[in-house]
Amino acid sequence: MKNFLYELKLSYHRTSEDPVMGTIKNSRDSFEILKRVFDQDLIEAREEFVILYLNRSNQVIGYYKAFQGGVASVVCDPKLILTMALKTLASSIVLAHNHPSGRKDPSAQDLRMTENIKQACRWVDVELFDHLILTPRSGYYSFADEGKI
Repeated sequence: MKNFLYELKLSYHRTSEDPVMGTIKNSRDSFEILKRVFDQDLIEAREEFVILYLNRSNQVIGYYKAFQGGVASVVCDPKLILTMALKTLASSIVLAHNHPSGRKDPSAQDLRMTENIKQACRWVDVELFDHLILTPRSGYYSFADEGKI
């Protein structure tokens, strides 16, 4: 009888000599790192969804430009977000997306999605540290600062 199960193997290879991109203590720290990650030439043109992955000391060990959308929305898949968290052995994550319109306030969909990811994070012992909405000119909105995490 032939075995049809496939073995999964995990490997962990650092792609840079620099182990961290910075340490996050608050939403401002996250924003300063995310400004370097988001494509500034396209931040007013389309929505993008990025995740920062942090170790136990809140040092950014990497980021994932996970999803790209259109002018008014971006769809994200919590399974992919958490797959990368588990692969990188992250202890916490910071979610971020932009609003090309310049509106900082989260939509009802943003609130639902954040809550869904927060619940999923609990199952795999990964903390949802924050979710930021970046805008081209007026800064950012932090779910943690506003008590929404």
